[in-house]
Amino acid sequence: MIVDWLDACCGNPLADVCRTYLLLRHAVPERAMDYGETYAAMSGAEVGAILAWLAPIAAARLTEGVADENDELLRLAGVA
Repeated sequence: MIVDWLDACCGNPLADVCRTYLLLRHAVPERAMDYGETYAAMSGAEVGAILAWLAPIAAARLTEGVADENDELLRLAGVA
């Protein structure tokens, strides 16, 4: 278990799941959807509800300055 206390806050847990999905999509793309589907199956959430967070999560990730992800993040955020 990893706890990121630096920016811990209260919010929709599906946003956190989507952020992890987004990070996996970049680092290990073949495993990203497995993660989302497994979370959904175990939690009772729908994959669509997780992916509904993709645009705002991608937009937020843009502020982190990860240059090699920018083009994909802009596309996912609906900007490009």
